[in-house]
Amino acid sequence: MDGNARARNRALFLGSLGGGLEFYDFVIYATFAAQIGQVFFPAEDAAARMLAAFAVFAAGYLVRPIGGVLFSHFGDRHGRKMMLRISIAGMAGSTFLIALMPGYAEWGVFAAVALVVLRMVQGLCLGGEIPGAMTLITETMPKRRGFACGVLFMIINVGMLAAQAVQWAIQQSLSDAAVLSYGWRIGFFIGGVIAIVGFVLRARLSESPAFAEMEDSAHKVPLVPLLKEHGGQVVTGLFITGLGAAAVPLLYLYMNSYLTEFLHYEADPVASAVLVGTILFSLPMPLAGLISDYIGIKVPAFIAALALGIAAIPLYIWMGSGIAALMPAMIVISLIGAFAWGVGPVMLTAIFPTDVRYTGVAFVYNIGFAIVGGLTPLAATWLIQTTGSTLPPAWLLAVFSLLAAGAVLTAKIRPAVEG
Repeated sequence: MDGNARARNRALFLGSLGGGLEFYDFVIYATFAAQIGQVFFPAEDAAARMLAAFAVFAAGYLVRPIGGVLFSHFGDRHGRKMMLRISIAGMAGSTFLIALMPGYAEWGVFAAVALVVLRMVQGLCLGGEIPGAMTLITETMPKRRGFACGVLFMIINVGMLAAQAVQWAIQQSLSDAAVLSYGWRIGFFIGGVIAIVGFVLRARLSESPAFAEMEDSAHKVPLVPLLKEHGGQVVTGLFITGLGAAAVPLLYLYMNSYLTEFLHYEADPVASAVLVGTILFSLPMPLAGLISDYIGIKVPAFIAALALGIAAIPLYIWMGSGIAALMPAMIVISLIGAFAWGVGPVMLTAIFPTDVRYTGVAFVYNIGFAIVGGLTPLAATWLIQTTGSTLPPAWLLAVFSLLAAGAVLTAKIRPAVEG
């Protein structure tokens, strides 16, 4: 294997692995939202605790655009590699602190404030991490950019899967009282350890060849030319991102709480179904990306987004018909979702030129996930309480999937290797 091939494989492995490790740290919060709500927000009403816990979850999402702007500013000026190491270091530190922090009973309101601050640090770091990894690996592997992005997001979802698996193992091993007392903290401690591993491994990353070619002409403030010269691509990217930003929280991060709190399903079968769904949402993503490398990005992206938009409401109805329907419904919706979102990330990297690619991807990805991803659990909870229906998550997923399908049709894709 020649040096260039080794560098490409190393970038794919380390970019993807770090993204997965860091996403675990961010997602583990949502998997233990019910316990965190009881520890930091002692309210009598379960729905009120859930709203408070997911408001903190939203805070982590809402600062992601700021992190994206900061990390991408320096990433488009000075390179992608160092930003990826800084982001994972920040995630490791904040995750360890959450694992060790006393709750409301010991620190009172200060505990809730400290939790919000640490979640914001996590959000800032994640805001730079995933767009940076997307940019680095697609610039390192331009002719296989669909496959590369597919592998990246499969591994990122493995981070989500690992969070679900850790939650499942803790619930199976400990009593409910023990999970509430210290079990949820174990999940955060594990996340801090694996983030440190990612930081060490990333010392071996090489800089993107595409960035190296344009480094001398890098913009002083990349956000300015992005917004002035590429406004249409920004709008397109926001709608494309909206699909993933709705699907990931609604189907996996919020699903445990939704099924147990509002459909009143037991925790063990819910955790198993979400775990299986996460696996099936993750594994086909490299295949979706590989298809786009051979036949183009737009056709598979449009068909899958349209299919998810049409199927969302019927599948949620099926899911809510009884516990026996939960597993098959999760399997079907996860497979459709894998192909719907599996091509979205590479499309984001393909609509922006090299000189503003990190900034463009970070801007649309983080704005989309901040607004749609951060607020859909809150919006779904509020709509359920307001309407009395259990279908608002399906309504939201259908709307954002159909909007993404429309955006795909208008997207202008740049060639894999720009001349």
